[in-house]
Amino acid sequence: MAFEIVLMPAMLLIGPHLTTTFQNQGNVIPPFWQRFHEEQMYLKIPNQATPGVVLGLYTNYSADFSTNSGTYDLIAGCPVTTTVEVPAGMIAKEIPAGKYAVFTARGPFYPAIFNAWSEVWQTPGLERTFANDFEWYGPESTGDEASIVRIYIGIK
Repeated sequence: MAFEIVLMPAMLLIGPHLTTTFQNQGNVIPPFWQRFHEEQMYLKIPNQATPGVVLGLYTNYSADFSTNSGTYDLIAGCPVTTTVEVPAGMIAKEIPAGKYAVFTARGPFYPAIFNAWSEVWQTPGLERTFANDFEWYGPESTGDEASIVRIYIGIK
C-alpha cells in the first residue's frame, strides 16, 4: 500500500480515552468504539472544529512500547476549537503540528482498517515517532464498500 507524506497543523481533541497494550487491543478497542457510537459521545463534544469528523488518536506510548510490551492511550474524539469545556468522562489533548505518513483504508472498516495497520507495521524504513498517530473518520467513512478512512502515522 502506498502512502503520502503530509504536514499537519496542530489540533485540539476532546473525547473519552482508554489505556491498553498491543497484545490486549483486540479485547478492549472494539467495545470502546461500540460504546462511543452507541452513546453518541461525539454529539456531547462542544466546540467542534470540523463537524462530522471523528479521530481515533493513539498517543502516550510508553518508552518500552513494542508489539510485545508497553502501553498506549486511545482517545476517540472530535477536533475542537477550544478545550475550555471538557465533558465529564472525557479528556482534552493537543496534537502538535507534525509530519505524517498517510495510509488510506478503503472498504468496510473490518478488514480495511486492520489491513492498513498491518501495512503500517510492515512498511520498511518508516521512521515513526510513536508520539501521535490517528485514524481520520470523515463523511466518506461510511463503513461500507465505498468507505475511506485515512490513517496518519507520525514520522520523523
